[in-house]
Amino acid sequence: MNLSVAQFIADGLQLELRDNLKPYIENGLDTVCAITGERITCGIPWKRVIPSSTAEYLDLMHGMTFPYLSLATATAFKGSWNMGSRLIFEDGTMYHPYIAAQSAAKNKRTFWSKLVREVWTTRQGQNCLCIITDNFQKKIWPRAAVGPLGVNTPVLLFDSGRLRLQNLMVDWERLLETLDFTERVYKAGFNKRAIANSLFRSYAALSENRDAVMEWEERLAVMRETSEFAVSILIAQKE
Repeated sequence: MNLSVAQFIADGLQLELRDNLKPYIENGLDTVCAITGERITCGIPWKRVIPSSTAEYLDLMHGMTFPYLSLATATAFKGSWNMGSRLIFEDGTMYHPYIAAQSAAKNKRTFWSKLVREVWTTRQGQNCLCIITDNFQKKIWPRAAVGPLGVNTPVLLFDSGRLRLQNLMVDWERLLETLDFTERVYKAGFNKRAIANSLFRSYAALSENRDAVMEWEERLAVMRETSEFAVSILIAQKE
């Protein structure tokens, strides 16, 4: 089974290698893909795929200077523009969720707060590629990883409002517990800034929930340093 991020994207988005790249395919190689690091015997020179306008070549290719990309990587790179958030499973099932429930309803797509709960009941143990981002334009998938949905699920999180771009290991069951609590506090009137820093900063909501706020703040003080909270504070919804 090919667990490369590029192959998951190519399968999930149903991408095919562009015809203009096919003449540059080279066989009989013994090298690694410059982006994914996987060993390849067949590839395409990366200079034929990555345009000169691309910033930070070494960051994109993790500092590697190998001259080729795998066919899956070339396919994914050329077809993944405007990609945004994705959750793709090993059978090729792909979800393209929104952060906001309102945007999801308007565009007839799902949203993360709902999706993370739904997949837990049916997809435990299945390999997946999970990218959660509030910026649909930034091409961040080369940083991602593939792994099983469970205790240590790799999640690539890009929360531009909190200046966080990070690979996280997430306990999915704990994520659901953290999200439940985060949304409980959110629905009680506290904004996300207060939830992420201190409930005592939200005076209006504090006055309405004075009996509970000390307990909530104690729980949040522990949660705030976890990977599960970093995901929850971005995807939490009031409705």
